Amino acid sequence: MTRVAEFRETHRGHPHAHGGSRQPGRLRAVASRIRDVALAVAGIAGLAAIAWGIATLFFGFSLVTFATGSMAPTIPAGSLALVRQVPASELEVGQVVTLQRGGERLPITHRITRIEPDPNVPNGRIVSMQGDANTIPDLFPYHVKTGKVVLGSIAGGQAVSDAMGSPVTLVVVTLGAGALVLWAFWPRTQQSSTTEPRRGERRHAR
Repeated sequence: MTRVAEFRETHRGHPHAHGGSRQPGRLRAVASRIRDVALAVAGIAGLAAIAWGIATLFFGFSLVTFATGSMAPTIPAGSLALVRQVPASELEVGQVVTLQRGGERLPITHRITRIEPDPNVPNGRIVSMQGDANTIPDLFPYHVKTGKVVLGSIAGGQAVSDAMGSPVTLVVVTLGAGALVLWAFWPRTQQSSTTEPRRGERRHAR
């Protein structure tokens, strides 16, 4: 083996000799990890959306926002509450419930102060309520067959709910999901498993 060939063989085995060729591979590996994480997050979000759809459709769960402070300090204005619809026969005094009075556009969420059977409606109840921050009870009782019991609330949750339901957010989420799917299924360039010798080098030197 000549000295020139020996030098080339030694230089080719040096750890920094092919540093430039390794850089694209590292970038591809990082991009692949980012794609996998993004797909995992999207999958979890999709499963959560499906679970929430099942909960609302079959188990009566829903969300209620509080535009006023009539239930403060227990539930301040701007809160978001998780509620579950139950038959009126399961309502109890002391519960915070959302009830819809006939003829009114918006439901009312206050605390139950009194419950009586409704003689004119089978399984119906006549419910009296009052807000925790109010000094007087609601003016008229509620004749209901069902009610939505508040299970828990998050202060300031209404702002998050409004932002998630805004047209801008929906457009951004739709475009982001489309871009993620396109990126995930975009054809990848296959790299050759063999390494071609560089110009001026020989595989075997005498």
